[in-house]
Amino acid sequence: MNEMICKYCQSQNTIKYGTFTTEDGIQIQRYFCNDCKRKFVPNTLPSMQTPVDQISAAMGMYYRGMSLDGIQGQLKDQFGNEVSESTIYYWIVRFTKDAIEKSKNFTPEVGDVWIADETGIDVHGSKRDLWFWDIIDAKTRYLLASHISSSRTAEEAQTLISKAIQRAGKYPRVIITDKLRTYIDGIDLAAGQGKVQHIRSKPFTAIDSTNKIERFQGTFKDRTKVVRAYKNIESADLITQGWLIHYNFFKQHEALGNVSPAAKMGIALPFRDWHDIVANTAPNKPIPEKKPMVGTLTSKQMSKQKHRLWMRKYMERRNIKKKAAKEQTAVLRVSK
Repeated sequence: MNEMICKYCQSQNTIKYGTFTTEDGIQIQRYFCNDCKRKFVPNTLPSMQTPVDQISAAMGMYYRGMSLDGIQGQLKDQFGNEVSESTIYYWIVRFTKDAIEKSKNFTPEVGDVWIADETGIDVHGSKRDLWFWDIIDAKTRYLLASHISSSRTAEEAQTLISKAIQRAGKYPRVIITDKLRTYIDGIDLAAGQGKVQHIRSKPFTAIDSTNKIERFQGTFKDRTKVVRAYKNIESADLITQGWLIHYNFFKQHEALGNVSPAAKMGIALPFRDWHDIVANTAPNKPIPEKKPMVGTLTSKQMSKQKHRLWMRKYMERRNIKKKAAKEQTAVLRVSK
């Protein structure tokens, strides 16, 4: 009996099952579970060989603005593990979805004054072909919602405000925005006519200013680097939601005492870091094993099998006849 726990069934009935050597000459111990009859490498997720700490490190690198190529090089230099960019991208999509799922019921403790703003970026060579919409809580710096769109209509503003209200579990007293007119209708559509005081402010003014969120737009440059690599809004939106989680739960803010906005609230959090998300993720559904064909064939299967055998013999006879005809033709030409 080995103390190593099986990563598939959590059984302790495991034994050492040889080792394998990586490309860098590092020997890794492999184990075998006598209960579920599976081989595994410790400290890795089911159906994955890369250790959890390497995957979580890659997630943090990505949401801090590092490219897939840069992450690939960093993993090789730091851990001696060479993985493909497609594998890294698979990790990002999979564990971003897990993080979104784990945080969907989290309700932050925020104030009554929210600040909304939007910024345009060029992704496919066209000027400002995507718009980022953001709304933060003025008190805690918590990013309540992010939205990505190809236009700046009242419906897009409504979507942003509705997401923020749903996340906070309450309506704000005041929403501060810039002079964009679509916010006027967007706020009324999301919160109801006259329920929320809307202050339209010029940037960098002393009172009721949106410069707080515009300072955050400088912080959001990491997100811009990440999203520019995507060719459709759906993929970009998923990564935007992942970046929102990274920003709220993991990114340290100097103005908050070098802690994240969520940690500053002093309430229970769904996770502490990317390592928590990766290590506690639900395993992928196992691929069903193909059942061997045993027993007698059905009449339909027997009919198909007979037909295949007949066609095979027919083609063989046909090829023999063709070959004999060619040889006979060649002999006649020589005799003439």
